[in-house]
Amino acid sequence: MIRKAGTLIIVCSFILFLLIPGPIQAVSRSSGIGMQIGFWNITNHPTRISQSNYGQNANVDISGFGTWINFFSRAHLNWFFEFQMGAIGGAHVEVEKSIVGKTEAQAIIPLLFGLRYDIMSNRLPGTIHPYISAGGGPYWIALVKSDGPFENESQEISTDTKFGAYAGTGANIMLMDWFGLNFNIRYHFVDLKFEEEYSGLEIGLGLNFMWGSQNEIFEVKDIQLVVNDIYPAYYQFYNTYPIALVKVRNVAGYSIEVNLKSNLEPYSERPGNSGYKRIAHGETLAIPVTVIFGKRIQEISMREPAVLDIEVEARANKIHKQRLSAPIVIHNVNAWNGDVDKLSFYITPDEPDIINGSRNITENLKGFETDPLLHFKQARYVFNYFTQSGITYHRDPNIPYYKDDRVQYAMETIETGRGDCDDLVVLYSSFLESLGIKSAFVEVIDPEEELAHLFLIFDTDIPADQGYLLSSNEKRYIIREKDNGTKTVWIPVETTLVSSGFENAWKAGALQYLKDGLVKNGIIDGWMKIIDVD
Repeated sequence: MIRKAGTLIIVCSFILFLLIPGPIQAVSRSSGIGMQIGFWNITNHPTRISQSNYGQNANVDISGFGTWINFFSRAHLNWFFEFQMGAIGGAHVEVEKSIVGKTEAQAIIPLLFGLRYDIMSNRLPGTIHPYISAGGGPYWIALVKSDGPFENESQEISTDTKFGAYAGTGANIMLMDWFGLNFNIRYHFVDLKFEEEYSGLEIGLGLNFMWGSQNEIFEVKDIQLVVNDIYPAYYQFYNTYPIALVKVRNVAGYSIEVNLKSNLEPYSERPGNSGYKRIAHGETLAIPVTVIFGKRIQEISMREPAVLDIEVEARANKIHKQRLSAPIVIHNVNAWNGDVDKLSFYITPDEPDIINGSRNITENLKGFETDPLLHFKQARYVFNYFTQSGITYHRDPNIPYYKDDRVQYAMETIETGRGDCDDLVVLYSSFLESLGIKSAFVEVIDPEEELAHLFLIFDTDIPADQGYLLSSNEKRYIIREKDNGTKTVWIPVETTLVSSGFENAWKAGALQYLKDGLVKNGIIDGWMKIIDVD
């Protein structure tokens, strides 16, 4: 009765433990060793002391206690090999008038090999890890009987080895990720019989010490570089645009939250963070990787290799981390991949020398802020200043497809006194934008021509119905609609004619736009594009 009650209490306690969430996420490590004490009634008698004849006679029964040492090692995922060796002893002693009489002592030393399966290690986000286990091996049994007083004692010793098996359940209660308590209940089938003399239920409690890798709660399925080449001029663009995509799969039995940290030494100003993304059990999520660049990246004078470092953090009461890396190329500060959509990153209207220069050039227009032609006159002043300064057009060299084009920043063109097609567009746009004049690039990739071309248009801010203020010839300007729905007059300028002055550059730009954009349907067919400078 006592044994049944004890078993019931322990089973109830075990169920209660499973219902209590733990403070830390316990993920089984790959190997461990444990020490345990156990109760196993090998004598088929309850543990008790009985007295009679006013205490002169007594019977002492110890039903079966012992110790175990076990070793386990992960075979695959939640499957573990386990090896166990124990020593269990029990005894029956009869005492008559304070003299030890009949004594029977039994001992079992099992040597067991088996498998353990952590049935819920991927489902419980806490400290409790229940498992089931089964195995078998030899049970070495010793029986010692003695009768009579010590001086006339007769003894009988017998030993036997029987093969058997065990099956049971238990739980590891993790106190740290390398240390925890262990509790189990299992049944031993000695001689492979359910009701063999020594077969019976065992209850154990002990400690586990673990080492090795943990069973991950996520796996990285793929890392895909979205950007293989970093261009320093685009560094602000990369702060929000993903450099890579990392596909993370949740292999835990519960939802987890994943964050990606990224770094590109020594150019990152600080680590980039994706922010924690929730991934449900079994789902795979593609998480973008961004890099926060600092101004150091604008000091690169030649192309060089770098390594993108990514740290995957999975949060489920505890942080689990995995590190990844991918090679990447960083180009020099003037490099350009030919994408006109990115050319605006070379525009520097807030550079102090450009701000001061544009203000000085248009000094004579102060006091004419209400003049509807103010933006047009400012743009003409700036262009003619370039002409008077001796800035000239220098044709693009023939660049192989595998090499970068080179774009000069505005002040570099001022210093060198010359520039190619894109250099002069960048120069003019930088000065116009510093005056508050909106500009846009016009890219022409005529399929009938061998080379592409680039020129500029700017917003005069003159209403569409007042274009006559600029010219009676409507083909000399363009009408474009703003985001607010109003339409204004834009002027095309062929910047390669910087040596010829504003009027000639304007006529050539208008003719280019008319011929390619309207007559040859370049706008409609898509080989002539307008890209606004943001």
